Amino acid sequence: MIEIKEKKNCCGCEACYNACPVQCISMERDEEGFKYPCVDTTKCIGCNKCEKVCPCIHKPDINKQYIKGYAAINKNLKDRLNSSSGGIFSLLATKIIELGGVVIGCTMTDDCKEAMHVIVDNAEELNCLYGSKYLQSNINDIYSEVYEKLRNDKWVLFSGTPCQVEGLLNYLGSPYEKLICVDLICHGVPSPGMWKKHVENIEKKKKLKLKNVNFRCKKYNGYSDYGIMYQKSFYKSKEEDTYFQLFMKELTLRLSCYDCKFKGIVRNSDITLGDFWGINNILPELNDKKGTSIVLIQSQKGENLFNQIKPNIIFKETEINDVIKYNKSIVESAVKSEKRERFFKYINNFKFN
Repeated sequence: MIEIKEKKNCCGCEACYNACPVQCISMERDEEGFKYPCVDTTKCIGCNKCEKVCPCIHKPDINKQYIKGYAAINKNLKDRLNSSSGGIFSLLATKIIELGGVVIGCTMTDDCKEAMHVIVDNAEELNCLYGSKYLQSNINDIYSEVYEKLRNDKWVLFSGTPCQVEGLLNYLGSPYEKLICVDLICHGVPSPGMWKKHVENIEKKKKLKLKNVNFRCKKYNGYSDYGIMYQKSFYKSKEEDTYFQLFMKELTLRLSCYDCKFKGIVRNSDITLGDFWGINNILPELNDKKGTSIVLIQSQKGENLFNQIKPNIIFKETEINDVIKYNKSIVESAVKSEKRERFFKYINNFKFN
């Protein structure tokens, strides 16, 4: 039976919830707004499947070698400007749809108060998966749905944080040739509860109901000068936005993010995507200030898919050590602020602003 003795040892991937054969596990939010598994002991049959799939308890071995790293940008400027960095995910996802497959990624709920993983099976709806979402998403039953798609011989592209990818791989238990896993260079996941408080505060101040949000809006077509666009009607730079500042000061991350077990250059995903910070110092010819991606090819499957999108991108191979120099989040966990505990104590007793 899964038992969380220390919250830092649970990444919230929801693999245990998906694996339970008698549905005795529910995911309950704590006072900080993060989900943790809660077991109904009266229903538990002691099969221990929940523990077996937990990536924090049983992290799959990485028995492969890193292949290649690229700086890359999508030739389609519109798609790139709608993406967080170089717009590579949109091309990978579109290719999987063209193969008759499905894409699983993160989108916002209609009221913009939560993030959730969904399945998309047509190119017209892929747009909702583009761009970063700065809060932890709800996985819900997605892992079991991925299994059903793979069992029906469908191509599946799953995109998520490294811990979500590891949770899925543990849940599946066996490799699938038609599964492509894309993980992110993740700094850490902010509290969904904190985001909800932030949205409710905005709605009260602006007298509106939020229906869309862009967390990495390149307002002036600039890569570094970004912020949050709310409702396509008002914008706040990352330096001005309260929620973004809380994230950047590392006050609102999940406890497991300060001791992340899924850092590293070599991973069990097929492709790792992230921001190519420092591009101007390494490959200035690929910096037009509209976004550049770092693409780490982690498997032969990943390389095969990347090769298929090469006609649609501008790319150049790069040394991985150059990338790490400017994006430490590949290998290092976030640093827990001394003020984090006090912050959460007070945020629950006072109005947000």
